[in-house]
Amino acid sequence: MKSEKDTRKDLAGDSCEKLAMGTKQKTIFEYLRSVDCCRVCCLRFLKATKEAFIDIEAALVKLNLVDPATEEENGERKSKRVKENVCIACLGLFDSLDSLADEVRQSEAFQRYSKCEAGFFTSISLPLVLHLRQLSLWYDVVERFPDTFDKQTLPDIAVKDALKMVLIPRLERALDKPFSVDGVMVTVPYTYENEQKELQALERISPGIFAGRKAHKHTRKEFLTRNAFEKHFTPDVIDVNLFRAHYSVPPVSSENVRLVRGEISATGPTIFVAGRYNKWSRTLSQTPWIIEGKRLMEGSVQETLEAAIAPHFGVPEGQLIFSSSGREDVDVRCLGEGRPFVLEIPNALTDQLPEQDAVAMEQAVETSGTVSIRDLQLVKRPDLVHIRGNESEKRKFYRALCVTTEPVNEEMIRRLRVNETIELQQVTPLRVLHRRPLLKRSRHVYRLQAWACRDNPNAMVIELETQAGTYIKEFVHGDFGRTKPSIRDMIGVEVDIHALDVMAIDLDWPQRLRR
Repeated sequence: MKSEKDTRKDLAGDSCEKLAMGTKQKTIFEYLRSVDCCRVCCLRFLKATKEAFIDIEAALVKLNLVDPATEEENGERKSKRVKENVCIACLGLFDSLDSLADEVRQSEAFQRYSKCEAGFFTSISLPLVLHLRQLSLWYDVVERFPDTFDKQTLPDIAVKDALKMVLIPRLERALDKPFSVDGVMVTVPYTYENEQKELQALERISPGIFAGRKAHKHTRKEFLTRNAFEKHFTPDVIDVNLFRAHYSVPPVSSENVRLVRGEISATGPTIFVAGRYNKWSRTLSQTPWIIEGKRLMEGSVQETLEAAIAPHFGVPEGQLIFSSSGREDVDVRCLGEGRPFVLEIPNALTDQLPEQDAVAMEQAVETSGTVSIRDLQLVKRPDLVHIRGNESEKRKFYRALCVTTEPVNEEMIRRLRVNETIELQQVTPLRVLHRRPLLKRSRHVYRLQAWACRDNPNAMVIELETQAGTYIKEFVHGDFGRTKPSIRDMIGVEVDIHALDVMAIDLDWPQRLRR
C-alpha cells in the first residue's frame, strides 16, 4: 500500500497537471477569441463535452475560461453582450440559433404535422465554405499550439455535430417532443453570399483536382463535394505556405457578411402499414396494369387498399409504395389467411393508427367485394426484411383445377400423389418473357396431391406445396417443354390449368390480431 506521503504527492501531481491543462486551454480560448471566434466555436476547438454545449456560459465558467464576475450582474446572468464581429469559424451560425427553436414551433410547416407523436429530427444544410475556414484555423492552431494540435487529427468538433448538441435540446424544450429519427424532419438551409468567391482559392491551391473532376463524366455538378474536400484538403496533403499564398490564415470575416438562414421546412415521417389481403376476383391485378401508357384493367388490389388507407395519413393515393410477399396473376385468387403486404407512406401527417381507424379501413376495403384485408397495423422499417428477404426460403400452398384431354384414371392420380421433393428446371415462361430475363431456374415442389372430379371425367384437383417463385401454371402444362418435369410429363397426357388459388403463404408476419 502507498504511504500517506506518497498519496499526497500523487494528488499534488494530479492537481498540477490539471492546472497546466487548464492554463493551456485558457491560452487557446483567449487566442481564438482574439481572432474573432465565437464562444461556441472556442468550445469546439477545445473539444468540450456534450453537456458543455447545452449551457455554453455555465461551461465557460466551469472550465475557468471566463471570470464568473464578468458573466453575472447583480446575481443574474447578463442577457446582452457587446456586439462582436461575425465568427471567423461558423460565420455567425451559432448566433442565429437564439430564436430558431421558437420559429420552428410557430412555423406552419411544422404545425402541419401536429398529429405526429414520435418527435423530430433535423436536417441542416451548411455551405462548404465552413470546411475551408476550419482548414485555415487548423493550419493556424497547429502552428501556434503544436503540443495540442497536429496535422493528422481534426482540431475541433465538427460544426454540424456541435450544432446538433446546441440546437436539439432547445428544440426538445420548445416543441415538447423528443429527438427521433422516426419523427418529423425539420430542414433548415443556410447560405453564404461570398462562398463561391472564397472557394475559388481551392482551385488555385490545387488545380489538378479540379481538372480531374471536370474530365470525369460521372462527377457531380457542384464545385466540390464535402467528401472530395476532406480527402484532398488537409494540412498533411496541402503545404501551409501554398495555402497561405491564396487564403488567409487564420480566416477573416466582417460584421456585415454572415450565414443567411433560408425558409424552415418540414417533412412528415415515412410510415409503414402492414397487413394481409385476400383477393376474391379472377379479373383483378395486384398492381395497376398499364402497358405502353394504356390501362388494361380497371382497378387493382393496390389501388383498393390505397383508397381506404391513404386519407387517414393525409397522403395522395398515388404516392404510396406497395410491397407484398410475392404476387398472384390477374386470374388467380388469394384465399386462406391472405398474402402479407406493406404500404410505405412517405410524408405522413400522422404517425398513429388507432384501433378504430384500422378497423374502419378493413371495413372500407371489404365493401369493394373483390378484396379483403386483416391484421392492419403499423410496423417499423427493419420489419420489411420479412417481406423482401429470404424469398427463396418461403413456401407457398396452391390448389388448382386442371383439365385433361383424356379421362382421368386411377393411375394418373397415383402418379400425382407425391410426398417427396420434386426438383424442377424452369426456363422463363413464354407468357412473362417480355418482362423477365431469359434464365433457367431450379425450383422445388415439396408436396403434390391429386383428386379426380366427380362431375367431370376430364378434370382433377391438385394441391401443391412449393418453393416461392415456382411457376405453377407451367408446372402443370409444361410450357412446351420449358419446365421439366411437369404434370403433363408425369401422367403422359396433355393437361392445362383451368383455375388456380393461392391457399396459404408460409410467412408468420405481420402479427395476427384476430379482430
